[in-house]
Parts: sequence; structure tokens; C-alpha cells
Amino acid sequence: MGLEQVNDAYLGGEATASCSASTAAEVDSEVLRIIRKAHEKARGIISEHLDIMNEAAEYLMERESITGDEFMRIVRKYVPARK
Repeated sequence: MGLEQVNDAYLGGEATASCSASTAAEVDSEVLRIIRKAHEKARGIISEHLDIMNEAAEYLMERESITGDEFMRIVRKYVPARK
């Protein structure tokens, strides 16, 4: 789905809307709803796993970076593996 179309991409790339203002507003509203829902879910996950977040923060304070494998080692200490 496209809400706008780029005209003359090599000559400045002006974009024109390919939908009405009300449709664009509906899309904006739905995107905002999805973002808020995802934000709420992320906050819940973090709140439920503060022990993991705290250990990861300590790790980062010491080493300044963390790989996915290193983070997963921390997670596995607190969350049992799924079967």
C-alpha cells in the first residue's frame, strides 16, 4: 500500500499523496495505536524481567558492548529453555 508517490526521483524527488487527507489521518491513527500497543508490551516484558535487564546493564557497564550470544547466556540463567 502506498500513501504517496515520488515524482521525478532524479530531479528532486517530490512526493505527492495518492490518498485523501482523511485516509492518511486514519493510517496515522492506526500506526500510532500499533506503536503505543508495542510500547506497552515492551514495558511489560522489561518490568517482568528486571533481573535480566539489571545483569545485562552491569555487563554493559563493564564491557560497553554485548553480543547476542552473551545476552542469551544471561537470559538463560533466568528463563528456562522452551521445549
